[in-house]
Amino acid sequence: MSKKDKKSRILIGDRLLGTLLYTRDKKNRGYLKFSIKNKIINFVKSTDVPTKLPVVLKLNKPTSLEISYKFKDRLLGIKRMVDGKFEREFYKVIIPIESCLFILRVKDYSFYDKYIKNKDVLVLNPPSINNKSVAIIFSFLGKNGAPFSHPDYNCGMMGMIDLPEIELNKLCIGIAEDMQDFGHQDIQVLFPIFHK
Repeated sequence: MSKKDKKSRILIGDRLLGTLLYTRDKKNRGYLKFSIKNKIINFVKSTDVPTKLPVVLKLNKPTSLEISYKFKDRLLGIKRMVDGKFEREFYKVIIPIESCLFILRVKDYSFYDKYIKNKDVLVLNPPSINNKSVAIIFSFLGKNGAPFSHPDYNCGMMGMIDLPEIELNKLCIGIAEDMQDFGHQDIQVLFPIFHK
């Protein structure tokens, strides 16, 4: 990693959800990459954002999942590996951003591996000890200097990560209890309906 790279592991309590990396490509363009540690079965994506590539909305095979945001291109991406093959989808994000970037719904975080906390972690404290279903909200700051919320989730205070970008230089991450029905889904990525 270069000096400008920033890496942080995201924990739900003492459970490792995934790794957030800020880095630059070969043309020195910054991008964020969030990789979920565990392979996922019953992955579902929900969005009203037009995609640049064909979309497969439901996937029942185990898959790795990576969500990225390219600052200069203003592209939000999902990359999955299924049966050794990569599948990618990209979504254009309109500036100024007027909603949280994405929401990750996790049906039961207790299945994730325990992780020893160190200096490079962001710990999200679960709002309930009884309900293991949570929503993780990822948001940049709005014009008022506060992160965007979502009407379905109350995450209160959010952790903040500084990024070496001129605009969108702070990423906020929060956690909320998820009381909504998951059906057979283990994990779901939401691109808010008010992303237009």
